[in-house]
Parts: sequence; structure tokens; C-alpha cells
Amino acid sequence: MPEPVRRPPTGRVSMALVGDMEVDRPDPTSAFAKVTSELNEADIRFGGLEASMSENGTPLTGKIIMRHPPEMIAAYVAGGFDVVAFASNHCMDYGIAPFTETMALLERNGIRYSGAGRNLDEARAPAIVERGGIRFGFLSYVLNLPLGWGAHATKPGVAPIREDALFGPPYLDEEELEAMQADVAKTRPMVDILVTSFHWGSSQSRTLTLSQKAAAHAAIDAGVDIVIGHHPHIIQGIEIYRDKPIFFALGNFVLDHDHPMFRQTVRESLFVKCLIEDGKVARVSCLPVLIDADGSPRILQKGDAKGEAILNTVQALSEKLDTKLRISGNEIVVIG
Repeated sequence: MPEPVRRPPTGRVSMALVGDMEVDRPDPTSAFAKVTSELNEADIRFGGLEASMSENGTPLTGKIIMRHPPEMIAAYVAGGFDVVAFASNHCMDYGIAPFTETMALLERNGIRYSGAGRNLDEARAPAIVERGGIRFGFLSYVLNLPLGWGAHATKPGVAPIREDALFGPPYLDEEELEAMQADVAKTRPMVDILVTSFHWGSSQSRTLTLSQKAAAHAAIDAGVDIVIGHHPHIIQGIEIYRDKPIFFALGNFVLDHDHPMFRQTVRESLFVKCLIEDGKVARVSCLPVLIDADGSPRILQKGDAKGEAILNTVQALSEKLDTKLRISGNEIVVIG
């Protein structure tokens, strides 16, 4: 029996996209208190979940590791997050058990996740949310892939696109890159708006890797509407490719984790606002964000010198990508 034909979507829906989130505090519900109004204005909220939420597991050695108590789920519920990209280079720092426990915790609290699964099919499957008759799909992948973290047919893990300087250009595993494009092609008929996020790039560097550009362009060539980057911990430039926006790195959004290697730029971030009209991306803009000393994000208003500095940095980085952006008030207009 043929599937019913979906009617063209109508109306207006808004979406908020943010960077990496690391909540670990006595009162998790306070994490997004300073940006509640901006989050509440959106019909859909999406961000990057950096680490597992569990008390179990054994820590890995030889890398920076993180894990947060399961009670921290209250932060993401209070923030109204509908989908998180649970695909990072920290999500399995304490092994498979905390990783799968976190997926179950998200499921129990009604938060969908992308890029992670109990097997490879699940990790590569889209998270789909419908609002106002418009269907949104989210796919996520990890390029900064620790050895053995990729999901297999019968093994939990993340959706992998391995990168290596020894690979020929585009310095990515071509089979996994093609698998990502196949996921996009499969998901595209199911949704009106398709967002793909990548955990990629060089930590605390504004310089893009060739693999970032290659993965982003391949995703848009396959049918993605918006590309979001996590992991570098600082803001990188924005590119418009085939009329689609690529945010190479949004920076951190909540940072309850300090480290001697961190510079002050890890406290700068972007809050992306997307307006969807009649099933199409009508307007995309971003607001400057500063993470305060308590680890919580705060939107910077027009006239704030720090906010203007962040917007000017984004504009300059984007011009290097042949993308001209317009500053209007306290936001950068990317599309519209």
C-alpha cells in the first residue's frame, strides 16, 4: 500500500541551535536561567550534549575525560531541549555502560538524540520532531573519533566519519562520508527541514580543517539545509554554500568544566535563530553569547562592547570564507 502523500507545510515555526553543553552544578535547573526567554521563543531547541550522565563506568586514560551525574538531565528538561547531538569525543569517556544509560535517560525524559545508538543503524538514524505541521530532521556525526568509538552492527557507539591526515583529500574515510550522504538522501523525503551537526575541527583554533569543509559541503550537496559544528570550543566562521548556511563552530553554550588549557575565548558563543515559513528556511541569524563566571550563558544586547566584538569577529572570519554577513542590532543576519 503506498504511503500517503504529505501536504505542503504552511505557517511559521522557529528553531534555536546552540553549541556544546556541559552541565555539572548543584542546581542544574539554573543552567539556562539567563536565556530562558530566548529559548522559550523557539518552537524547537537543539544543542550538543558533550558527555554522558551516569555514575557508572571506568575512566579512560590518556585523554581529558568528563562525565556528569544523571541528575543533570534536569537542566536540559528545564531548558526545553527537544533534540541533542549525543555524538562527541567525550560521550564514551567512561565506557559503553554510561553511554547507553545516557541514551535511556534522554528517552525517559522525552529528549531525542542524534549521532549515537545501540548499534550503527540507530546511530545513523535521524531524530525527527514535528512542530506546526513542519517536520525537522537531525543527523549527527563524529570526526574527532577516538579509537573504537564508532558504532557497529551489534555494538553501541557514535556515527563515525573518520578523519586522518594520511587519507587522501578530503582527508576523510570516503566510505563513511558516502554513508553520511546516503543517510541524508534517505531522510530528505521524510522531513521539511534537515539539520546535520558534526563534532569536528581543531580545539580552540579559528582555522578550519580541510575535512570540515569537505564534510559540510558533502552534506549540503546531499540535501542538508543547515550545518552546525561542535567541538572547537570557540567560534569559527560562517559560510554560505549553495545558499545554505554552515556554522563551522558555535562555541560552548554551558561550561561547568574548567581546564588550565582553556582561554577566555571558550566563553564566547553564538545562539542561532532560524525562522521557517511554509516549510522553507526564511531567515537565519545569530546572537552573541557570553558564558558568565557561573558557567551559564547570557545573550549580549546591542551596545555591549563584548557582544559587538564577538559579532565583528564572526563577520571577519566569514569574509575569509567569501561570505558577507550583515550586523543588525545585536545579531548577525545570515539569511533573510
